Amino acid sequence: MSARSLWAVALVVSGCNDLDPMQVQARDNPYSEDENFADARAMRPTVPGTMPREWYLRQAAYVPLAIPDGGLVDPWSFPLPLTREVLLRGRDQFETWCAPCHGLLADGRSIVARNMRLRAPPALYGPGHERHPPRGVEEGLPDAGTGALEPASPGWAALPHPPGFYYQAITEGYGLMPSYAPQIPPEERWMVVAWLRVLAYSQLAPLSAAPPDVRDQLQRSSGTRGAP
Repeated sequence: MSARSLWAVALVVSGCNDLDPMQVQARDNPYSEDENFADARAMRPTVPGTMPREWYLRQAAYVPLAIPDGGLVDPWSFPLPLTREVLLRGRDQFETWCAPCHGLLADGRSIVARNMRLRAPPALYGPGHERHPPRGVEEGLPDAGTGALEPASPGWAALPHPPGFYYQAITEGYGLMPSYAPQIPPEERWMVVAWLRVLAYSQLAPLSAAPPDVRDQLQRSSGTRGAP
């Protein structure tokens, strides 16, 4: 076969390539418009009376999981001792990976949050913590927050979710937040949760919880506004 014939065959074969592979076909992206629906929303609302599957999966900390790095049977269990070293490492990881969006105090106040267009990262406790959708079949689980800024008792009561919830959110991601499992080892995810507990209680603790010298200093710094 001559060189000219080989060239002609190559042109014919190349012309048989799929010019419209699946990766470039028309599709709806998140939050895009779709003229096929009356409200032009590509993301369809859930059917009334049903539970979104994604929401159930993100509540996975409430059920036993067969994963190697710590599936939970009891979402309130915390597998590490609350030592100073654990808290300091949790603070380091929180301020590295979580604070850019959720703020150094986990109150949702950050430059990133102010500039996010789709949905700002929420506060992780307190009045800025957004209520979650109804849980349907998951009756009896702790509420997602009352929205009221009230003094919290020591322990996990300052947070609207049990520690297992936050561990699983870090592990699998939540909403627009991706999974941080590649960046944060399993044990250190628990350390982040421990530091989050410190942040929540530090902002919601009653004045009487502070040592006497710190209490006096806080009262003096509050001025005419009253006790913090």
